[in-house]
Amino acid sequence: MASTKVSLEVNNNQADAVGNVTNLLAKIAVDENVSLANIIDVDSGKGDESQQELTDGVNKNEAAFHSVSTRPSVRRTPQRRLQVGATPSRDGKRMRDRPRGGRGKGKDDQVDSTAPKDVAMKNAVMMLNEMFPPPSAPQYRVTSMTGTPNNPTFSMICMLLDQTFEGTGRSKKEAKLAASQKALQEMFGKDFTDGGEREGSGNTSNPRSLSEIDSWLELEGKNPVSILNELYPGVIFQLVSAEGPSHAPQFCVRATLASLSYEGRGISKKEAKLHASKALLVHIHRVGFDPMTGNMKSSEEGLPDTLRADGHSWADKVGGLVREQFNRLFDGTTYSKRKVMAGVVLDESGSTSVICVSSGTKCVNGEQICLGGSSLNDCHAEVVARRCLVAWLYSQLEEAILGKTSVLTKDHDGGFCLKQGVSLHLFISTAPCGDARIFSLHEQPVSGSNCLTGYAGSSGEGNRGKLRSKIESGMGTVPLPEERKLQTWDGVMSGERLLTMACSDKILAWNVVGVQGSLLSHWLKPIYFSSITVGSRFHPEHVRRALYGRVGGHDQQALQLPAQYRLNQPPLLATTSPEARQASKAQEYSLNWVVGFSPEVVLGSSGKTTAGNPSRLCKKNLAKNFMRIFNLPGAIPTAKKSLANLQQGQVRASRYSDLKHLAKDYMEAKTRLVNKLVERGAGRWVEKPVEQDEFFMDQWGGPTIATLLVWCYYYGTSHQRHYPERSWELSLASRSLHIIIV
Repeated sequence: MASTKVSLEVNNNQADAVGNVTNLLAKIAVDENVSLANIIDVDSGKGDESQQELTDGVNKNEAAFHSVSTRPSVRRTPQRRLQVGATPSRDGKRMRDRPRGGRGKGKDDQVDSTAPKDVAMKNAVMMLNEMFPPPSAPQYRVTSMTGTPNNPTFSMICMLLDQTFEGTGRSKKEAKLAASQKALQEMFGKDFTDGGEREGSGNTSNPRSLSEIDSWLELEGKNPVSILNELYPGVIFQLVSAEGPSHAPQFCVRATLASLSYEGRGISKKEAKLHASKALLVHIHRVGFDPMTGNMKSSEEGLPDTLRADGHSWADKVGGLVREQFNRLFDGTTYSKRKVMAGVVLDESGSTSVICVSSGTKCVNGEQICLGGSSLNDCHAEVVARRCLVAWLYSQLEEAILGKTSVLTKDHDGGFCLKQGVSLHLFISTAPCGDARIFSLHEQPVSGSNCLTGYAGSSGEGNRGKLRSKIESGMGTVPLPEERKLQTWDGVMSGERLLTMACSDKILAWNVVGVQGSLLSHWLKPIYFSSITVGSRFHPEHVRRALYGRVGGHDQQALQLPAQYRLNQPPLLATTSPEARQASKAQEYSLNWVVGFSPEVVLGSSGKTTAGNPSRLCKKNLAKNFMRIFNLPGAIPTAKKSLANLQQGQVRASRYSDLKHLAKDYMEAKTRLVNKLVERGAGRWVEKPVEQDEFFMDQWGGPTIATLLVWCYYYGTSHQRHYPERSWELSLASRSLHIIIV
């Protein structure tokens, strides 16, 4: 191909140089088969380099003038490469080179600025800005701010193409994002809150086969974000929220692949992204992660560890359900702050639902304990969650006795048991207080892991495995004394510190005697948790030892229990993302919610509601539930042998403690647990003063005990008081009389 050589003589005068270049451009002509293109480097450097000769003898100053004349919109930057070319002739006619900018285009060639461009799936605000560049770019404006200064709610509108879309959020950033998502949803008919769908991001319903990867072992030790990007380069990460104070923020990042999204949380965006990647890998490829290191774990054959992956997947699901339910109930209220959260999830053959949620970290003051069972002794979240579960089981038992839909079914040995395929799962936002938590408080999880890996020690070493008691009206636990400790009513009332067993010890007891309690044991077969998930401060060895390991073990004599009772050893799971640590003073209140009921707020120091009424979870109201079940038609014939031989009058005349001790198998199982703990050197279990369980059951069977004030006057009055079994009519003619009927 022939080429045209251009020789320029440059005048040292800049004005002459500009004229030479301009005249030259007007004279250049190119054959229709020849294309002339000069690649010019524009360098802003000084000194000898500025004198360097360029292609075809044009020096740097000439190149600068040349580029300005052909592309006036190009900014001079170091080493920027510009393409200067002459357009080929059309129909054999010569054409003058024209600037490439939009100004040189005709009206027919102009692009409609209101037409959206094709963009990749990402943050909704970024998508709108890319789809609609200026002058059609979206405009945002804050319309209102409601709520308190420390918990505001912002409203913002997005104005785009003469349309208005509104969004709200706890910050202006969240409100802007919500408005942008609303705009995308209404304009394109898709829900973009989860990142939408994206082509080429992978088919998650049929994930890549293992043959596409050399070996899962090659991926071990890699960062989960790197692993995910190797498998699916199209994964999208989106910051969902940033909560908490500036000194202790909590970030939430969502990882989206096609229509599948999972979230991760952390104290930084990087950590949240890491946990989101782990959650997505777990759910798509059944990848397991070593609880001690946080690294990806493979089986000996180099395949994914699906057993551990199932645990991660289930832990994230349970934790997410409880967290979402708690936030749905209390987010945006004055009670949203909490130190510890707990909840129970019901699984019915794959269908999951939340039964109850709770929060709290306080115990009752010694002077507030009640002889009538009207105060809650322990308002720690996991203990309250278990009492919520007991209240729910009473309602399920009532449905079963009446022949309605229930999770309970008749057991062939008498009483009721859970139906086949029904299981209960406990979630706690942090390791329970006591032996499961005390020896790992100073540790921090390794990067990318929610598990602690410090020295576990052996049972008995440095108080490991010991029973502990909670601090009255405070937080933390202390080891119980070696000698037998008997708490008395007058001693506590005189100022002696009230001792309450730590949550680790109570969960250990639930793994032996069940979660149903002693009264429900008259109808129910022992019910155990099928899994326990911990959201943070999870040390596998400490938690395992505390919740069942200190009374188990193959090298020592096994715990002998009555029929139907066993040492439950549920899977102990950790979520992929750690629960946020609430860096604030512990709240005085405890929250609880049971499905079918409204939330309740209890003051931990008094054990009663904020209005001063007994909680629905106190002994008094649980005894009331017992009597309601007992009075149902068919309740006694369906009860177990421990209750079947009692007459209705005998139960009404019994004390609360009497009915507890009538559940002989339950009490025997608890006694053997206490003796085994003493045998293992863990200490002696401490009970509350016996007086608080001495109230009579008939007090809650109906208004058979009442206080009646009747005022009579000189000329006589009559007062009629109706009771369930009889009515009283008093007619007296005397002076003022004060009558008390008890």
